Amino acid sequence: MKRVYQPRPSGLLPQRPARKTRLFRRRPRNLYRRAGADRGSWRRRAFLILGLAGAASLSLGLVLLYHLLLTSPYFCIKDIKNIDIQGLHRLTPEFVLEQAHLGPETSLLAVRPGQVERALLAHPMIARAEVTRKWPNRLRLVLQEREPVALVQMGELYYVDRQGYLFKPLSPGDPLNFPVLTGLKTEHFRQGEGPLPEVLAQTFNLLELLKSTAPPLNLENVSEVHVDLERGFTLYANGLGAALDLGFSEPQEKLQKFHQVWPVLSQSGYLAKTGRINLDHPQRVLLSLKGQEEKK
Repeated sequence: MKRVYQPRPSGLLPQRPARKTRLFRRRPRNLYRRAGADRGSWRRRAFLILGLAGAASLSLGLVLLYHLLLTSPYFCIKDIKNIDIQGLHRLTPEFVLEQAHLGPETSLLAVRPGQVERALLAHPMIARAEVTRKWPNRLRLVLQEREPVALVQMGELYYVDRQGYLFKPLSPGDPLNFPVLTGLKTEHFRQGEGPLPEVLAQTFNLLELLKSTAPPLNLENVSEVHVDLERGFTLYANGLGAALDLGFSEPQEKLQKFHQVWPVLSQSGYLAKTGRINLDHPQRVLLSLKGQEEKK
């Protein structure tokens, strides 16, 4: 007979399948806590709204107060005499006030000194400007005008000031009582904060000497100063038909030499025939007479 296999009973207890657990378990609701949180949130919102309303009211009040101060006659410049302008030589007070956008009924509270200074410095004739408010309704302007010493021929005529800057082209109505410098280029003038070029310093020294020189070589009569980097200075003067060569060295001694021979040239009749007078010689004065040279 075949033997029937019967499984033996197991000693292990049957287990139920494990439940899936959530990563974040939902907390039970706390109805009392929720109600308290809602009340706190409404309070914060109410305080925020009140704070914003208070800030808006304060800002509006400050704006209205500033407007009242701007329109107050206590801070307004009542007359042009209340604007003290110092340092004027060629410019007029009316022109300066127009350039600075200032005048009567201007509130001192509305004046920004830095803005007024920039407006004044935008004009080429003004080198420096300082604006000071004098409370409650006075203003002081301290200006430094550029001092032109000559006109420079560079395609068109430009003014050059004593510091060596080309600052303004000649315009209709501008003064013309300055000698004209020719033969110079842009690099011969001062650039930025750099030093004064040597050739320009020598030119300014010659112009200073001509201020104290007797006619016909005084500064008022000299119409042109030509600068040649190799030959030096050549002067052209009204009332003197000849060009006057000075060179670069010892200009004062050469001007004195000219005034010594000037009476002889005038009396002898040579001056009317002379085209060029060369003083750049240690011992003699050289004359160029219509294609020939004579020594004197």
